[in-house]
Amino acid sequence: MKIDLDARMKYLLRRARRFSPSRVTTFARQISKEQGKWMPAVAVDMLWSAAFHDTAFIDYYEADFAALSRAERKTFMTSLVQHHIAVKLNDPEAAQTFNDKRRFHRRFGEFTGREWLDLGESGPESLQEFAQRHPVLIAKEPISREGHGVFRYDAAEVTDWSAFHAELVAKGQVLVEEAIVQHPYLAGYCAGTVNTTRLVSYFDGTSVHIVSRVQKFGRGAVSDQFTWGGFFTMLDRHGTSVGRGHSGKNDTFYSVHPDSGLSIVDFQVPMWDEVVSLIDRAARVVPEVPYVGWDVAVTADGPVLIEGNWIPGLYETRVTATGIRTGSRPEHEAVMTW
Repeated sequence: MKIDLDARMKYLLRRARRFSPSRVTTFARQISKEQGKWMPAVAVDMLWSAAFHDTAFIDYYEADFAALSRAERKTFMTSLVQHHIAVKLNDPEAAQTFNDKRRFHRRFGEFTGREWLDLGESGPESLQEFAQRHPVLIAKEPISREGHGVFRYDAAEVTDWSAFHAELVAKGQVLVEEAIVQHPYLAGYCAGTVNTTRLVSYFDGTSVHIVSRVQKFGRGAVSDQFTWGGFFTMLDRHGTSVGRGHSGKNDTFYSVHPDSGLSIVDFQVPMWDEVVSLIDRAARVVPEVPYVGWDVAVTADGPVLIEGNWIPGLYETRVTATGIRTGSRPEHEAVMTW
């Protein structure tokens, strides 16, 4: 399946306006260093892939395209392909439910499993009462992505609740949530961060299909996203790691968690069947948005939803990390058209 001509032309025009020769040479040098390839040949291949095979430079690097054959590359999703699918299949108005985390809580409250507060509707007294029940506060900018706009506060350090309320509102951190206590197995890997599972689903109107599975790991920060130093490993259909973890943006791979020393290659998502069941139910709530990337946290009492992303976010294996030379595109194409 291919992207239509109009979408491809818009993509090429955007790429042309943002083209930076130094960006190409920077990636090409890094790839040449990591894989022993001739740098000029890598640069030419990157440009050809961007122009004719819907592959951004960062996708080419992160999926180790320089180490893959043409046929193997065709099995990988790219940012352009994924974005095209999301825009084509997901209704833009209904997708606003996923853009604003407060709207998400209201629509998916039966699945989020935690108390929350909208400071646009609640004053300092309500915030203080909330903190008495939940002394660790997770404050978020309600419209944000990739871990940006997420902060953690200790209620014991607050002395003036009116001032603290005003500070959060001024910073745009108007969504305050109860902190999630993750499953002990996950806490063993990194107790300071909720280590989440990303499942990408497609709802065909009858059945929910899981087309991509990822486990993310934190390094002690409030989020396990790359922006906070996190990394990930791909998962098989049983929720088991398929190999070493990596951040996608460098040649650092993790056979074990760098802080706890627990095995990444032997990792198994706890309560996997319950996680899949949760997504099967959640994916039916807004059928106008059938293609979603869900972040799930597993607690001792079961999985809960963190958020849903109507542009799911691209995660693919790296052959240099796992030895796996096939991406997730065949799983997408088996259940959807675009």
